[in-house]
Amino acid sequence: MKHLNIKSLVIIVLTMSVSSIIYAQHDHSKMNMKHEKKEEMNHKENMVKLNDENLTKAYMHYTMINKALVAADAKKVQMSSKMLVGILNSYGKAQEAKKVASELASNSTIKAQRVLFSNLTTAFEPLLKGNIVEGEIFKTFCPMANKGGSYWFSNSNKIVNPYFGKDMATCGSVKETFKSM
Repeated sequence: MKHLNIKSLVIIVLTMSVSSIIYAQHDHSKMNMKHEKKEEMNHKENMVKLNDENLTKAYMHYTMINKALVAADAKKVQMSSKMLVGILNSYGKAQEAKKVASELASNSTIKAQRVLFSNLTTAFEPLLKGNIVEGEIFKTFCPMANKGGSYWFSNSNKIVNPYFGKDMATCGSVKETFKSM
């Protein structure tokens, strides 16, 4: 009888130990998920509205080009650039940006598109500064891009580098934030 009680006691203790470990791991994974969601919320892209509907659409297409470059999708860069050219035609006040967007639309290599994107960013800056009605735009810089560094604009302060894709996705830092006046 004593032998049976010791066996039972050992089984109960083992079962409770395993249960405790499983519960602790499960509870810990919930905490990690909550932490990850909180981090994700901190870096959530905000909506940006500019003082002209066509300019807002143009910036939206700029961000689509940015995302296509991050994904190293040259065809999507071309398609988004063509749409950007159409919107800039309607806007009518962005000749330099339209010129660069046309070059992007006709170029099929991701390496050349990334160089041109730097030029597009330079051409876009005067269109964005002082024209934000809602949201924030983050001017971000990567010192290693395009042999000397390049900027890009983003709706999030989270670094997602369009110049290196997945290789160096987090290379860069926010240098300036454009906000509504």
